[in-house]
Amino acid sequence: MGIIKGLLLIILLFGLLFLESFFLRVFSFSVFIIVVISMKGRLKDFPFYTLLVIFSIILDSVMHTPLGAHLLVVAFVVILYDFFAVIIPQDSKFNYLSVFLLIFLYYVFLPIINSILQGGGFPNIFALPLLNFFIASIISVCIYAGINHFTKFVRNDRLADKIRLN
Repeated sequence: MGIIKGLLLIILLFGLLFLESFFLRVFSFSVFIIVVISMKGRLKDFPFYTLLVIFSIILDSVMHTPLGAHLLVVAFVVILYDFFAVIIPQDSKFNYLSVFLLIFLYYVFLPIINSILQGGGFPNIFALPLLNFFIASIISVCIYAGINHFTKFVRNDRLADKIRLN
């Protein structure tokens, strides 16, 4: 059973890597940050951070960014997520506002960190496509809301006899 779970995990990592590359190049939004925020409270800490480190390093290699850029930005986003989890309840509608802010910060900080790690210079913030980041953040929050709604629907105890995922 452990071998099957390991193979399934490897296949899912490659699938997520394909989706990340495709959606980032074609639609300019990241599936990786949506998955990270969605899985933050659902996985135990050790497997979550292990997969986060491994996938971040693989993603940096595939995207030709400096090694550790995604990890640094996502670590900052996860720390802010934990901070917001203390202030804003996870079941409220204001949670989506905090998720929007986290995803927007991810999109803004990633080019800044890339520029700092590659050339050592701080980029012009006004030259960044902030409107594109804003629109991508709205799309990402909508996808996050759909994932969140789907997982609540599947895990609902009243509807357990209608859908079973074993």
